[in-house]
Amino acid sequence: MKMINTLNNNRPKLFNWVLTLLCVLMVQQSAWAATNSIISNMAVGEYSEEGSTVVQVARSNLVQTTILPVYSLNLVAANNKTVVAGQTVYFNHILTNTSNDTDQYTFAVSNNLTGDDFDFVNSSLTVYLDANNDGVPDGSPITGYTLGAGQSVGLVVAATIPNTITTGKVANLTLAVTSMNGATGTNTNVDKATVTDQSTLMVRKKFSQTTAANGDIVTIRLDYQNPSNVATGNITLTDTLDSTLTYQSNSGENWNGTTVDPATGANDPTGINYYVSSNVVTAVLTSIPANSIGYIEFKVKINKSIAGKIENFVNVTGTTTDKTNTAVVNVAPVYAVKMNGSASNVNDNTNTITASAVSQGGELKFTNYVWNTGNTTDRFNLTLTGSTFPAGSQIELYRADGVTPLLDSNGDGIPDTGLLAANTSVPVVVKVRFPSSYAVTTNTVFEVTPQAQSVSDGSKTSTIKDQGTLTLTLVSQLVDLTNADNTGQGNGVVDNNGAAWKTLTVKSSNNPVTGGQAIFPLRVKHTGVGTEYLLNANASSDFSSLTLPAGVNRVRFYTSTNGTNCSGLGNEIGKTIYLNDGETQLVCAVVEVDKVNNDVTVPIYFRVISTSFVATGNPAQDIIKDAITIQSVNSKPQLEFMPDLYGQVAPLGTVVYSHLLVNHSDTAFSGSYDFVLSNDQSEFNAKLYYDANNNGQFDGGDTLINHLSDLPSGGLASRSQVRLFVQVNNTASNNVTQSNTTIVNLKDSANQVVASVKDVTTVNKSQLSLTKLQARDFNCDGTADEAYSLNKLNIGKQGNGQGQCVLYKVTLNNSGPTINNVFTFRDMTPAYTVLSKVPTCTACSGTTAPALNNAGELTGTLNSVVGGQSYEFSFGVRYVGQ
Repeated sequence: MKMINTLNNNRPKLFNWVLTLLCVLMVQQSAWAATNSIISNMAVGEYSEEGSTVVQVARSNLVQTTILPVYSLNLVAANNKTVVAGQTVYFNHILTNTSNDTDQYTFAVSNNLTGDDFDFVNSSLTVYLDANNDGVPDGSPITGYTLGAGQSVGLVVAATIPNTITTGKVANLTLAVTSMNGATGTNTNVDKATVTDQSTLMVRKKFSQTTAANGDIVTIRLDYQNPSNVATGNITLTDTLDSTLTYQSNSGENWNGTTVDPATGANDPTGINYYVSSNVVTAVLTSIPANSIGYIEFKVKINKSIAGKIENFVNVTGTTTDKTNTAVVNVAPVYAVKMNGSASNVNDNTNTITASAVSQGGELKFTNYVWNTGNTTDRFNLTLTGSTFPAGSQIELYRADGVTPLLDSNGDGIPDTGLLAANTSVPVVVKVRFPSSYAVTTNTVFEVTPQAQSVSDGSKTSTIKDQGTLTLTLVSQLVDLTNADNTGQGNGVVDNNGAAWKTLTVKSSNNPVTGGQAIFPLRVKHTGVGTEYLLNANASSDFSSLTLPAGVNRVRFYTSTNGTNCSGLGNEIGKTIYLNDGETQLVCAVVEVDKVNNDVTVPIYFRVISTSFVATGNPAQDIIKDAITIQSVNSKPQLEFMPDLYGQVAPLGTVVYSHLLVNHSDTAFSGSYDFVLSNDQSEFNAKLYYDANNNGQFDGGDTLINHLSDLPSGGLASRSQVRLFVQVNNTASNNVTQSNTTIVNLKDSANQVVASVKDVTTVNKSQLSLTKLQARDFNCDGTADEAYSLNKLNIGKQGNGQGQCVLYKVTLNNSGPTINNVFTFRDMTPAYTVLSKVPTCTACSGTTAPALNNAGELTGTLNSVVGGQSYEFSFGVRYVGQ
């Protein structure tokens, strides 16, 4: 034990720090595990009315399936050691959580096994953590451990041989791991020790660091020890390095501090023949004296571009045969994202996508690509920022087909890409439809900026500009104050139809440097005779008295260090520089907030005003309205109202939209909140109903609601959802082709919107509706194992380890006259799924689909849709996520 302690004493003294770092890395690597991921799906129908070339779109309701945890584990490996009497022997194991959720484990070591010759000293049987996988116990004995999905941990079982055991005798022990959640898989290893009166050898391997980046140079160290009283004969140590580790020749390789030569047949010190060939390291030791220790060191280069662990061990042959512990070095996850316009080239630096100009009421289409430029699987939230499109424009995100909406796959309420492997891309389509009532005269450019944000590391974002042209009236101005993304353009354009142009979110804090501030980049553009402008902020547009908004304690203005953005702040200023005709200055407005107990969103107005003159007609001042959401440190519910839907009605007809109101947080949501419905066309009215009988169908059992308190429990419990129906009625008889947008806002007592959903209804001669139902197919035989419904379902894995299946049934109902034009069902396999059952559509003239076990688009074509008839389009998918 004295020599064992010598090895232990040479270990780093920062064990706790290393263990903490390792745990953080393991959490990061498994953060994308798909447990509780949501498979969301919505079908779309496309058709043209008779005599029209305009393509109409109908959307089905949303159906969702949640992935349940499925627990499994793997314990490796059985050990076979040669030992001497009285020796404490260490057996190395690695436990891996191969399930898709966190699990907790307990350990037990069994000594009294049949079929062997003796028992280890019972009191010596202990399990230790091997946090850095160097084969040496760390810290105190443990009886259990917790691992996240995909995580591994090194374990060491210590056992002592009684002093009286004679040579040739054998003892066995069993390490058993029990999962708190009943995980399946290999959960026991049997270790064997054989007593000898000859020499024995213990060899351990370790990397000089537990984490590394691709291209790093790390040191491998082999520690060996002969704990017996007899010298060994020839011992050969063989380390076969795979392609993730590249040997570094002549980089300080040594034996007990004496340099060795990696060339075959070179002059090495007496007692060792060291050489390297084809990335295989071999060291032949002539003899290792009794009761002695030693080591060998060499360096390797990390050659692994994808995050994950590199495992490596050494084979020992000669007078004793063994293998070392499995040493591990982790390539840490790196999260990064890039948006561009290329489906094939991640290095394409396109930063603007331009669509062809359209006329009044036209639609622009942009195809952007989100690239995962990190080294590990990630998913990316998609948001639309910096829109300069006129009020009333419909801006939406779609999947690759440009038809099915982009949906949320992880329950945070934000549409996302789904899981995206490193070095791959996914297309995201943005469509913008201008309001048909918007006046146009001359060409001008509008833009919106899609942003992709890593879910694993929210600080990693990328944007791209989507620009399109529509004719607009140009207005001259003396000064124009805008946000840096050009929202608020035009002198006197204070707000966005009463709303703020930009809203930033900041978490309140006692320390403004650590989260209690938000930065608004502003642009001041001057036209005419040169002047400078004073900078102000206020709670209202009336700057006759300056009062900061509630929760804001100070606003300060700074120059930008690079002149293009506010990533670096320069000098604090109170006014702009002297601006000549056509000149622009970027100003950074830093808003510091107070600590608040409840989330609050407050408007903040920024103003520039000339220090020298005010001109009549072209005022030398401009104001824009932004807003800031101040988050409290208290836990708050996270609501999602979804999805936005499209539908059609005949004149004087009625359409019903099905929505979900979801509370994703661990906090119940209740209080004084009102549902406020609005229609942008006077020929429509709308009402909101609660699905009181929870059957997913709008019927006489459903109740009209106006307030959150109208729900049975007076609100939403944590992690719960309710189905709400929006009934939209067209009250005119002669408004064919008119389009109406119904918005349902859930507002608090301060009139702030907490959650919102939008339905677009078009009046057509025909009246079509799409309904989508789902059912589980547990063993993926193509037959539903339950009734089809709108209900949210849960699935896991089959007995063979593959994911279970979900079957979809899309029903088209025509309650109006016959349509003699083609109708096309459109759908896509949802995120994390592949096709398990080919589509069927009995009345369709043809269908398309990806090959079985592949993902992609599905269609079904009807040559006509008879009035009063229904049609079904069905298919199945299998879950293939983690």
